[in-house]
Amino acid sequence: MNVIQFKEANCKNCYKCIRNCPVKAITFINDQAKIIDDECVLCGNCLIVCPQNAKTLKCDIDRVKNYISRGDKVYASIAPSFIAAFEDISREKMYTALKNLGFTYMEETAIGASAVSREYQALIGQGNMKNIITSSCPTINFLIEKHYPELLDQLAPIVSPMIAHGKMLKAVYGSRIKVVFIGPCISKKEECNDLQNDGVIDAVLTFEELEKWMQQEGLTFEDSIIASGDIIRNTVSRFYPTPGGILKTLNSRGLRNYAFVSIDGIDSCIEILDTLKKGELSNYFMEMSSCKGSCLAGPYIKNTRGGILEARNRLSNYISGNLNIRNSVPANAGLSKNSSTPVLDNKNKKTDMAENNTSNLKIALTEDVKVNFHKKYIDRSKKYLIPDEATIRNILSKIRKFNKDMELNCGACGYPTCRDKAIAVYNNKANLEMCLPYMREKAESISNIVINATPNAIIALDEDLTIKEINSGAQKLLELKNGNYIGRNVYEILDCPDFEYVRESGQNLLDEKYYYEQYKITVEQSILSIPDHHLLIVILKDITADEKRKQQIYKVRAETIDMAQKVIEKQMRVAQEIASLLGETTAETKVTLTKMKKTIQTDMGDTDNIS
Repeated sequence: MNVIQFKEANCKNCYKCIRNCPVKAITFINDQAKIIDDECVLCGNCLIVCPQNAKTLKCDIDRVKNYISRGDKVYASIAPSFIAAFEDISREKMYTALKNLGFTYMEETAIGASAVSREYQALIGQGNMKNIITSSCPTINFLIEKHYPELLDQLAPIVSPMIAHGKMLKAVYGSRIKVVFIGPCISKKEECNDLQNDGVIDAVLTFEELEKWMQQEGLTFEDSIIASGDIIRNTVSRFYPTPGGILKTLNSRGLRNYAFVSIDGIDSCIEILDTLKKGELSNYFMEMSSCKGSCLAGPYIKNTRGGILEARNRLSNYISGNLNIRNSVPANAGLSKNSSTPVLDNKNKKTDMAENNTSNLKIALTEDVKVNFHKKYIDRSKKYLIPDEATIRNILSKIRKFNKDMELNCGACGYPTCRDKAIAVYNNKANLEMCLPYMREKAESISNIVINATPNAIIALDEDLTIKEINSGAQKLLELKNGNYIGRNVYEILDCPDFEYVRESGQNLLDEKYYYEQYKITVEQSILSIPDHHLLIVILKDITADEKRKQQIYKVRAETIDMAQKVIEKQMRVAQEIASLLGETTAETKVTLTKMKKTIQTDMGDTDNIS
């Protein structure tokens, strides 16, 4: 599992992470940010600046809990910066809290720092290196290994204080113990995985993770016993977390081979490394820390009230107030979980100092332990191809940067220049769409094409009914040939009370038919309220021709109906006349036939049937 992970659902393509990444070790796949592990130096900037909380950090809490639950002896190496990471904290309170969590023992990483300083001192005395860059900050070590491999011979071949202390702990208390480093740094999580470190650090917790674990267990720093947790003779090594802290531990008298300088902040360190790369500097001993403010401002240390100055003051007070610590209780004394009574571990004589604290004192003074602190740093750089000028120009032309004057170099994509971005695109590290000015221009161009191509009239109004935008369709429909109507009130061109209604009520009116007398037009009008942008959008669809056609059709239909009515009436009159004629003829026929019948009967002498 990588140290830094991204939550895909939360990444919003804001590019803030890559803008703040000093080595541009972030790419975008399917519009999601992804760490390029081969280039990442684990400075933690992307974790700090992400506005969507889209990054997660590998957590070792469960691993440490597992060590404790299965009965392993778990030793804590805690960074001196803890004094600035927690409010109202002391070494005794920290020791007690760790014992309550199940840790066997606690020592400060400053013990390892003292050993590292002795190694630096010897290296300075030899005077064989052109420049010496301290190797205590793993982020700086990764930076040189991955991005400045030509400077590896100027990186001190010495382990960091964390690794040094882990080696010392296992040399003193046995290789089977588990060592957990606790501090403000996330790059330590990757450093402990280096095969050269022989697995001396078994897990790394940040101060934030420690606090989270304590909350899970319902523990606080309120209750404590008086216990040292470690015994340090060279307390000045606790200055390591501060800018220039390493230099304070060195004796520069008689060592005129090098000038001593301190650089904190990864951007400043990169600037110096660029200068070193050119071969312009020599005979410098350089203390480098990736964090501005050194470890007191690490990515996983809480903001101290009063800022970095207060943090440094608290550390200074801690150091000066703990110079004499030899009268503390035995170093292995601690608490069982949820107990306030010291309990002693008699199973392992290496950690049992209760029987004879004086004779076993040397064991706790782990600064005297002789171990190998040498470290070989290797070239981990990834080689990228630099395209020729024609290829770069071709890539830039795809985002409408046809010449150098069109290269804005705004840095919105995360790269300092458009050319750097083009090279990243060539090496599949970046996408063309990461250019925000280009995407905005493209979006505006498409929207403008759509808006201006539509035959409908579109007018955007602000809350005062002032015209903010008006498309060509509106200008054509309303015959606005003269003058710029942007900034003028809508009533100067359209007289309709519905604008006021929508503005006041917030209710949209859709497809309302309205006739504008001054233009002799009938429109299908929609007025939309956009409260988030404080706008009204007016859309007019000219239906004048349709209305005329409807009137013509209505007229034709009316005339047809009138003609049909006349035909019907005429037919009715004819029918009535025919019926009248038929009635008269029938009556006359009946009379005639009756007369003929009587005549014939009379002639036949049949008078009886004459009726």
